[in-house]
Amino acid sequence: MLIAARQDTQSGTADEVMLKLHDAFCQLKAGTTDDDMFDRLGSCINVGLVRAEQIDPVCVAPMVAARDALIRCDGIRGRHGRYGFDGPGIQAMAAGLDVYEEMLRRSTPQQMAEAAATSYHLTLRQAAAEQRATA
Repeated sequence: MLIAARQDTQSGTADEVMLKLHDAFCQLKAGTTDDDMFDRLGSCINVGLVRAEQIDPVCVAPMVAARDALIRCDGIRGRHGRYGFDGPGIQAMAAGLDVYEEMLRRSTPQQMAEAAATSYHLTLRQAAAEQRATA
């Protein structure tokens, strides 16, 4: 198990993950109201942003653009009751998913798990700061 954690993500695993992410992206573009699809894509982008910061600054910009696209997507849900993307958001999310896929395929499961743990802790820290600000 230890050796597997230190090898690149297996192709079949990466294929399965990316299929689910592209499905979520398609559903959001189509105007779903399913929050799970938004959360799935949001988690991916957050983890991808952490991993991008660990790898190369060149990877960061597309992940930030994808995150910003998701923020606008959530705003569309707030205004219209359905998720959706603006034109630049569709392009940014597609590019972000491409970068995420490359990072996923070239990272070990351990590296992705560490990025996920970091993302989780950053989310908790942000939520606590927001709660203090409203208290």
